[in-house]
Amino acid sequence: MLKFSVKKNYIFALLILLVGFGGLLGYDLYVKPYVLAQKVVKVKAPANSYLPKNYVLTSKDVYLDSVQSKDVPANAIRDLTEIESKILNVSVSDGVILTETLVDVNDLEPKEGEGIFPIRKEDIYAINGSLRARDKVDLYLVYPEEQRKKQQAQSVVTGVEQDQVENEAVEKKSFLSDISVNYVRTDDNNDVRDTEDGKTTNRVTSTGKVSTPELLLSVEQGLELKGYLELGYKLWIVRIN
Repeated sequence: MLKFSVKKNYIFALLILLVGFGGLLGYDLYVKPYVLAQKVVKVKAPANSYLPKNYVLTSKDVYLDSVQSKDVPANAIRDLTEIESKILNVSVSDGVILTETLVDVNDLEPKEGEGIFPIRKEDIYAINGSLRARDKVDLYLVYPEEQRKKQQAQSVVTGVEQDQVENEAVEKKSFLSDISVNYVRTDDNNDVRDTEDGKTTNRVTSTGKVSTPELLLSVEQGLELKGYLELGYKLWIVRIN
């Protein structure tokens, strides 16, 4: 009877050992690489070197790798096709996880014949307080102040309603459409972001008041806009996306 009891204890101990070993093996081979990890895009740079800012990425410069979920940064890129032919915003070294901050996934960096044009707050008639970088906007021209005053004076004579006068002071069609916003600045030249972790999605509160947007325009668009602003026109900047 004693021998059977000892033998049974050995069997239980062996089963516990096998279960424990199997659990560790399952954790290492399945849970850790699949359940607790995510596939992300990493940089493949030359040994002891890096890929420089403004470098155009190709399929040879990146690869997919599994990374522990706790180590995956916000806005990490997970699709290789998302970054092909995109431009690096900064220099990156080998093995770095690419994020939407490091790569110009939205094509905001100016190409040949383009520029980033700042709009002075003195030239703004109205702007969305929720405006953030990477938004899209339409630009409407508002007639110069002298012309608006003449319309207001005429409205007093003709009895036209004030809101109708304001409506007529704005061009009926947008001057420029679907324009990319590269940066949104405050008066002290800081970026305007959502207050929660610096994200640009919630739009409930911000880190500052919108003052100066910087827009991606072609040189032709920039020069045309400059001409209108010099004539006294102001911009009604409307967020569309």
